[in-house]
Amino acid sequence: MKTKIPHQGWVSLWLITALIIIVGLGVGGFFVWKNVYDSKEEVIYKGIWDPVLGLEDEDYLASNAQKLKGLGINTIFIAALPPIAEPEFERLEEIFSPELVERVKEVIPNEKEFLIETIQTAHRNGFRVALTVGDPPVKENVDMEALNLRIVEVAKIAEEYDVELFSPLNEPEMIFSGTRNVGPWRQEILHKVKEVYHGDITWNGAFPGFPDKESIAKTADQPPGDFAGYDYIGFGTMLMSTQTLDKFAERVEGAMDFMLAKAERDGVKGVMITEFGVLMNGSWSEEEVARAYEIVLEKGKDRGVAGYFAFRFDFLEVDLPGLFIKENLKTQEVIKKYFTEIL
Repeated sequence: MKTKIPHQGWVSLWLITALIIIVGLGVGGFFVWKNVYDSKEEVIYKGIWDPVLGLEDEDYLASNAQKLKGLGINTIFIAALPPIAEPEFERLEEIFSPELVERVKEVIPNEKEFLIETIQTAHRNGFRVALTVGDPPVKENVDMEALNLRIVEVAKIAEEYDVELFSPLNEPEMIFSGTRNVGPWRQEILHKVKEVYHGDITWNGAFPGFPDKESIAKTADQPPGDFAGYDYIGFGTMLMSTQTLDKFAERVEGAMDFMLAKAERDGVKGVMITEFGVLMNGSWSEEEVARAYEIVLEKGKDRGVAGYFAFRFDFLEVDLPGLFIKENLKTQEVIKKYFTEIL
């Protein structure tokens, strides 16, 4: 004989069941959300800095995606062209081959389309994208209004195409040399970018000078400075032709400690090495180049650095008009070891 449950009993049973489901979903939802959130927080940017990707064969990224992934690379850092006035091409011709300058001129009319295609290709192949505006080829008397407009234009592209990390300008210190202070502009451009872009924003600076260890230790206790509002502080560090590897290691360590102290002072998430490698004019062996990369990676690992962007020209093949660079397998081994096993 079946037991009949009173109407009130059915209501109570329904309420209890619903409560269990709601609590279960809530707890499950919490853990799903927490795991996603934590995994996002723990992501380390393991990337390449490739300022000329838009000048190469359009199929380069797609055809080399598996090779890059095999090295542990998860992010492609690319640069949009800055405003270039006609007289500035003369300066470019002093630095690069005539063929490469002609290639730049060819790209300019369709650069937006190249940029969007590169971003989409990277995303289709499972990479994150970091995007900046390249530094002007002529550093004196830069038209800051035109440059700011260009940065905002590129930031809008970053927003529309879900770029994960944006930097206003590559090495802005280069155009604020001498008596000009980059700090006020750092904040000015940050506010302009935040009006149109809502992802993470990093400063992408040149190699910083740094004080003695005692002064670095006091930095975090200072009032907030002009990195406040950025998500990351990034800087580049390159082995110079006049340095020894030991001296390079000391400088890398000092710069990291100083920038990490500034990040703590200004409430920034972390520090990134937005470019590292070896200047091409040095007469370094493949082993020395590989060791320079290893120094940056091991010093960064010890300090919890949030991102690394290896200068592609030192370890991957580059084939541009008038410029060919062969790959360095020893440096690739170092990058693969750190990007897939250690970091």
